[in-house]
Amino acid sequence: MDPLYIILIGLALVLIGVALPLLMVLDMLTPTYFLGFVSFTTSVGGVLLGLVGASRHRHGRGRRWD
Repeated sequence: MDPLYIILIGLALVLIGVALPLLMVLDMLTPTYFLGFVSFTTSVGGVLLGLVGASRHRHGRGRRWD
């Protein structure tokens, strides 16, 4: 899988992890423990996927020692 797609998926997960608590604070969603856990999990997962994608992107374009 292309590292750029991994980074974009991670960005989408982080944005979902930010949007869910915002919607809960604005009373558009009923705050539950499950939604809190889902928002935390998507946020952490997105950050981890972004780091993995960035490292794979860097690894693929590293210096070549001949």
